[in-house]
Amino acid sequence: MRKILTSIAAATLLFGISLSAAAAPGWLATGLTVMPENAPKVVAALDALFDSKVGRKLPGRVILRANLADGNNPETHAIVSLFRSAAESEAYRAELWADPAWGEFMAAMRGLNETAGSTMRGMIAYNSGERADSDVVWVNHYVTVSEPAVLLSAMRSYSQSATGQDAPGQVHLSAVTAGGVGSASHIISVGWASEAEWESEVQRTAGNPQWNALIRTMRAVAEYHGATLQRDIKSWGKASVEEITNLGN
Repeated sequence: MRKILTSIAAATLLFGISLSAAAAPGWLATGLTVMPENAPKVVAALDALFDSKVGRKLPGRVILRANLADGNNPETHAIVSLFRSAAESEAYRAELWADPAWGEFMAAMRGLNETAGSTMRGMIAYNSGERADSDVVWVNHYVTVSEPAVLLSAMRSYSQSATGQDAPGQVHLSAVTAGGVGSASHIISVGWASEAEWESEVQRTAGNPQWNALIRTMRAVAEYHGATLQRDIKSWGKASVEEITNLGN
């Protein structure tokens, strides 16, 4: 992933949404560069970690994703941790890092990851669509937004239109609170059940007036930096994506 989703430097400041920085759902992402023959060993290491006593306490969800298309970024995978709030993430990480299972995981990862890897943190400001765990293909659009409130309004309008309501998949708008992809301030991440579903939707919306209106607004208030394509390999945690990313609106 070139680094995954992206952030809300503070949702209330960026969008005027009634979210506190502590209560907003968010994520942490760490990039990995793994040779193909070592990919199963990474899955095994994560299996062992989240099968441990402390691992089974995971309140959110951890997802291992493969980077299918990400330009010149050398990273092959990303570990994405979803959490309901910064407080939940901080409390669990403190317990996890103090447990012997974490040291065993780090020892298992030694030699598997070829680079130090990128890190990124973000918070989710808006989502639409059915947030199904069965969506495993992700297209992440990286943008620098000059007028976040205008972009948010346009995305809401599209999701409520006839074309938007018929759209499959799920959409998340995040803003980068730490780390980042170049100068991008936000990421629009769209999840699909398959690459075929994604391509079908691209064809369905081509030339559609409601879709074109959204694109015109995006071009007016955001600089586009490109997109990356990822696929979920495996996830850990009992909480659903819908539950974790609930914005309460």
